Formats: sequence, structure tokens, C-alpha cells
Amino acid sequence: MRKVIMGIGIPGSGKTTVLKEFARKNRYGYVCPDDIREEMTGDSTDQSKNREVWEEAYKRLQKKLADGENVVFDATFAFPGARKQLINFARQNGAEKIQGIYLDVGLETAKERNNLRERKVPDFILERMQDGLDRAPLGIEEGFDLIVTLDKEQELIDAEMKKENKVLHKEFGTIH
Repeated sequence: MRKVIMGIGIPGSGKTTVLKEFARKNRYGYVCPDDIREEMTGDSTDQSKNREVWEEAYKRLQKKLADGENVVFDATFAFPGARKQLINFARQNGAEKIQGIYLDVGLETAKERNNLRERKVPDFILERMQDGLDRAPLGIEEGFDLIVTLDKEQELIDAEMKKENKVLHKEFGTIH
């Protein structure tokens, strides 16, 4: 069964740290627009080729699914339109299960972590993204099969299930 895990959360939430390790540990393909942006421009924050970056990210997702891989897609997905677009694309390209992993650490924690990073995202962008998530929280009705929410300690704090009736464990690595 081909599966896509969508990472969701603002910069500084710990998405990439959690998702890269999960993908490595579980042998999932990994797609991250920031990595592609770095490849294309030499700077992961450079938005000058944003359309090309996202086109390439979608191409990579499509290829990985066509090759039968499970895929982790690591982006903020702070707005419902972007989430829905990826969900639809993934389903059209063979994803049989789509899970959202939302890292909900709170704006202040994300800002603190962001300030410790070499590549800082301006506070106003963090605030705009958090506002997007607050105004349009993700939900099963968007097309997810499962949504898992992790807190700042990366502990499971919420799961919304649709077609499954599984027991979820506290450790993210055990959610399959």
C-alpha cells in the first residue's frame, strides 16, 4: 500500500527533524521543497524560483509513488488549499493512504527554536502561517485517512481517525 505522510507545521516546529528521521528509519522516500530550493538556488530561503521548486517537488512525489515507494512530504501546509492540492495529487498518482503529521508546538516555542537556527524565518511569516493553521485547522474531511498531532516534546496529543480503528502509540516511529 503506497502511503504519503504530509508534515504540517510552522518553521521551528520540528517537522524536518522528526520527518527526516522517520523517513530514514522506515525507508520512506523524502521530498522537501526547501531541499529542492537549496539545490536550485543555493539558498533554501530563496523564493525566486518557487513555482519551479514546487513543480519539481510534485514530480519527485509522482515518481516515488510510481516506483511503489511510501513518501514523506515535508512542507508547512499552513493553508487548506495547499493541503488539498497535495492530497488530490497524491491520490491521483496512486497514494492509497494519506496521513497528516501536525507538529503543534505553539508560536512562541517555534519562534524560540527559529531564533537558534542558522536559517531564520522572519517572525511575521511564522505568525502568518500560525494564523493560517488557527483559522483553518486541518481535518479528516480534507481527505486525510489519519491525522496525528505531536506537541513540542513530540508526544502524541491527538489523533483523528477515519477508516481505521488502531491503537496509536506515543512514539511517532510506531505509527504506520
